Amino acid sequence: MNCIICKRELKREGNSFRCENGHCFDIAKQGYVNMSRKQKDTGDNKEMVRARTNFLEQGLYDFMRQKVCSLIRHYHPHVLVDIGCGQGYYTQAFEVPEKYGVDLSKEAILHAAKTDKSTLYIVSTIYDLPFADDSVDMVTSIFTPLPVKEISRILKEDGVLIIVSPAEYHLVELKEQLYDKVYLNEEKREELEGFVLVHDEVITDKRKVDDVWDLFEMTPYRYRSPKEGIEKIRNLDELDITFSFLIQVYRKKQI
Repeated sequence: MNCIICKRELKREGNSFRCENGHCFDIAKQGYVNMSRKQKDTGDNKEMVRARTNFLEQGLYDFMRQKVCSLIRHYHPHVLVDIGCGQGYYTQAFEVPEKYGVDLSKEAILHAAKTDKSTLYIVSTIYDLPFADDSVDMVTSIFTPLPVKEISRILKEDGVLIIVSPAEYHLVELKEQLYDKVYLNEEKREELEGFVLVHDEVITDKRKVDDVWDLFEMTPYRYRSPKEGIEKIRNLDELDITFSFLIQVYRKKQI
């Protein structure tokens, strides 16, 4: 890892990481490192983390997680960075010798570090990652904004980027409860500068959801839905919902 202040290499000294210029980042008792320059907590709050954890632990997204794990095994990276890792639901399942989870939410990282000791979790922005140039074999981005230049910087030549995003019909039944007019998701297939697309597929499953509210709480629709739609969700006991994901694999171009 590199210091976020001076970009020099960080070395572990006891329960801290320290660079040659004396900048120091302590390892919390839960096992994570806070490298955020933000004074106030940002990202998901405690309630959002709780809702996302409650939903994910039902296993409804596990088929997607297993697909990502199989892709990781195919490329067998040694060093992996999961950006926007949240509470580590996906990261903890990745079988990699050296892995890091990065997220700006201290609450999410706290949960991740408590439950997963196989990963070093870091509170940090994904737009200034604490890793050296050309030092990482793989980056995973699951429902996360894509800082392409920063990902390219840390990836080794021929390194791999795995992206998971909502496919066209993802959560369509939930949106039908919320809105009079439903817009399907746009499946973004675009060229990424410095990368070549090597894998592209959509995987889909339809499952009965018993706690629709927790699912709703972890989506962006929670903050941009009409009151009438929110009340309909609050009063639902269960709903059959489509889960559909676009999974893409990019390889960094050789210079």
